Amino acid sequence: MRLRETVKFATYRTPIFNRLMAPSYPYKLDPGELCAMLGFVDATRGTGATIAEVGVAQGNTSVFLLEHLKTVDDDRKLLLFDTFNGFTESSLDHEVHVRGKNKPDVDGFRYGDEGRFNANLRRLGYQRFRTIAGDASAFDWGSLGPIGAVLLDIDLYQPTITILEAVYPRLVPGGGIVVDDCVAGIAWDGALQAYKEFTNAHGLPFERVGQMGAVIRR
Repeated sequence: MRLRETVKFATYRTPIFNRLMAPSYPYKLDPGELCAMLGFVDATRGTGATIAEVGVAQGNTSVFLLEHLKTVDDDRKLLLFDTFNGFTESSLDHEVHVRGKNKPDVDGFRYGDEGRFNANLRRLGYQRFRTIAGDASAFDWGSLGPIGAVLLDIDLYQPTITILEAVYPRLVPGGGIVVDDCVAGIAWDGALQAYKEFTNAHGLPFERVGQMGAVIRR
């Protein structure tokens, strides 16, 4: 123990090496979005309603959600959707040919690997999750039954609007959807267009959370 503390002491005070112990914010979502998601999770505890994250990237937010479920003794399984191979070609084509985006600006996240992702979470001790590889907008959301909370971080217009239409009717009271990247003028503002179209069509308010997100409540 003493040797470990001595190493930490030296590392913390040594230029270059002290970066290894410097604090950092590990999440791509801002605190307002994360808090909103936890609110929906907690509000639907005990209902058995599904919790899902759509678009997991490296998995930092997945760890955040799994840790919360563990610490509050919520035994629901977290569903984690991703292609693990970037965006689908149909979604990218819509961004380029309909929304006028430059493909290199919106095409990314091709580094994923489902097996490695699962192994990383299990290495941290988490078991109550299930990955679902593929296009989440083509998934049969009705097969899940009631839905409690969904974190929708899929960036592009076409899959976002499709998933909103599929999930919203299945939300239980107190549940909701957190949509990331609801900001104008960024490469991935297709999420904003989908969110605004959906809320306008259903007579719902635009509810901002944090700087980047917005929510839909039941």
